[in-house]
Amino acid sequence: MEGPNFEIIPAIDILGGKCVRLTQGKYDAVEKFSDNPLEIAKKWLDEGAKRLHIVDLDGAKDGYPVNFKIISKLAESTKAIIQVGGGIRNEESIKNYLNAGVSFIILGTKAFEDRNFLAETLKKYNDELIIGLDLKNNKVAISGWRETTDISINMLGEELSEVRQIIYTDISKDGTLSGPNITSVAEVAGTFRSKIIVSGGISSLEDIVSLLNMRKNYQNIVGVILGKSLYKGSISLNSAINLLKKGFEADY
Repeated sequence: MEGPNFEIIPAIDILGGKCVRLTQGKYDAVEKFSDNPLEIAKKWLDEGAKRLHIVDLDGAKDGYPVNFKIISKLAESTKAIIQVGGGIRNEESIKNYLNAGVSFIILGTKAFEDRNFLAETLKKYNDELIIGLDLKNNKVAISGWRETTDISINMLGEELSEVRQIIYTDISKDGTLSGPNITSVAEVAGTFRSKIIVSGGISSLEDIVSLLNMRKNYQNIVGVILGKSLYKGSISLNSAINLLKKGFEADY
């Protein structure tokens, strides 16, 4: 996985206990890829991943960790670096996941609905916290991407100034295999000091190279999340990892 400070992170989205992918976050545009998320996790780890991106889609929609037992078992059995989002709306859920062996907690909806909660959580859990910045038409989306706020990224620079990691997703690109929104990635990376992990639309090794090349100007771009591209086979995880090992990182 080891281009310097850059990670290839496979995604596992869980809906109804199954491993699925959505298109543009739409719950009526779902494809099931496995009945067993744990098997998928082990597959990606066997292929060289060191970190997994787990989303509880039921939790994102319903507002609490619906698939906590499955995700806890996955964390316990793999011992991988795992980041989890979806339905984490209180400190109890954060504690439960960290106690279960999850490495990073992704906050989305609650961070933008309750700024006091965000501030207090940053004080207590900054090392383990990632902000999920999900944008739809350049506005923050919440509640499993079903609601769009009036919040734009230029309103968040100060509030997120202490955040160490941000996952940026362009919802219009997510699950489409149409390539990342490079202009928007540059805007996000230029707005925040945080480490930026890019998600949404990555469909080829060339897309990954494009993000690596952006590091000439934005060294805080530190990783990419791969979802449908892995499940559909347009990117081989092993090839993506080898891409970094073979020295494409020398170009940026």
